[in-house]
Amino acid sequence: MRKALIIGGGIGGTATSRTAPSASAYGAAHSRRLYLVRESGETCWFANLHRSDEPTRKELAAIPTAQWQRQLRDLFADDLPVINEIVTDSVGDVGAHLVYDIPTSPVWHRGPALLIGDAVHATSPSAGQGVSMAVEDAVILARCLRDAPDTNAASTAYEQLRRPRVERVVAYSKTLSNSKTAGPVARVLRDLMMPIALKLFAGPKSHSWMYTHHIDWNEKVAMHVA
Repeated sequence: MRKALIIGGGIGGTATSRTAPSASAYGAAHSRRLYLVRESGETCWFANLHRSDEPTRKELAAIPTAQWQRQLRDLFADDLPVINEIVTDSVGDVGAHLVYDIPTSPVWHRGPALLIGDAVHATSPSAGQGVSMAVEDAVILARCLRDAPDTNAASTAYEQLRRPRVERVVAYSKTLSNSKTAGPVARVLRDLMMPIALKLFAGPKSHSWMYTHHIDWNEKVAMHVA
């Protein structure tokens, strides 16, 4: 059975901000919310909220927008003033949903059936790699089907090639999500250490394994069937 991990609720909406920068901008003072201001002045935003329980979709849908806005204003009371303005100025309903990931799945294929993308390695959206992983899956699977003697060998080779990378991405994204839902004490410590960590570890090369991954279509897939 696949394991699902709840990492928090995502709340998103749009607003026409009075004071947000006119150019595109991201904010992450607490690493729990992000906003993007378009040239039109429309602001898209989301926030990660820490939840120890797991509310149902029906329970989340029953929470009115005004209640979410009050909760967010309280949460970000010590943040930049523009954050509360964005929340207050949001138009339409604010939606909330749970975010899950699948850290590992014991079975990727059986007979003629094979899983790719979120069906086998769902990741939280924190690293922005969900669609990329699915596209990579499709390319690798196509190479395996091209070079393998049969579909079973292709499925096995596909899993062997993809499992280490996708599980590393899921684990990394989970780490980012956990930092976004840190409690008050952990948040203070994280914010104190973040400038140092960024200088030491956040260079372009530190994430090249994820963002500059290259697949050589012309390379023949080696068959190592267990």
